[in-house]
Amino acid sequence: MTRLDDDQRERYARNLLLPGFGEEAQSRLLEAKVLVVGAGGLGSPVLLYLAAAGVGHLGVADGDAVEAANLQRQVIHSRGSVGTPKTASAAARLRDLQPDVRVIEHGRVTPAGAADLFARHDVVVDCTDTFASKYLIADACAAVGVPLVWGTIVGMSFQVSVFWTGAPAPHPAVSLRDLHPLPPPAGATPSSLDVGVLGAACGQAGSVMAAEAIKLITGVGTPLLGRVLVADAGAGRWDVLPFTTHAEEPWRSR
Repeated sequence: MTRLDDDQRERYARNLLLPGFGEEAQSRLLEAKVLVVGAGGLGSPVLLYLAAAGVGHLGVADGDAVEAANLQRQVIHSRGSVGTPKTASAAARLRDLQPDVRVIEHGRVTPAGAADLFARHDVVVDCTDTFASKYLIADACAAVGVPLVWGTIVGMSFQVSVFWTGAPAPHPAVSLRDLHPLPPPAGATPSSLDVGVLGAACGQAGSVMAAEAIKLITGVGTPLLGRVLVADAGAGRWDVLPFTTHAEEPWRSR
């Protein structure tokens, strides 16, 4: 277990006061390796809160550059970072925020490299915004048994859940395909390019996702395994709904 020094005890004092947390949980955060895929609207609050909480190793995967239209919701970036890779912009902000964090930049996640990359991390957080990316990430995490914190948002509505095919009892072993077995047909659902997305709602969803990752790492609290948070920021309504597993999924036969 990593022993905290005096500076770390001061920095993480409010974490250490949480019931059930203490130095052991904080040490787990400092030793953890978390990969955040997507450094945009969801990835911004996730990365900031994980770094501030003391996660010691943060991987950031994204293949895009910062655009002016991103700044309405992607709060990790600044006007001065427009035109630079999102990973570089995010890494610079995280290193300034948190001296304990080691930030590793990755490009776009590919089918050929996803499983190997994910297997080198304790938790993966999916902050992407396309169905192709989400199913690629979820299937690769399911194959290697790495826990996945998953979120999706459009307009002012979002969903957050946790999937983990290697979850220890009594938690259910679940994947994205238990909740959404197949991607929806093209054009069946709105996109943020059509209906927009509220930056503050990205902050709500991303904060929940960061908290789920922290719970998985520390063992403090109950993660959203087998449950999905469905929220509508416009209506001010949040519901947590259970979902069941599908026994025919290939990873269950391992």
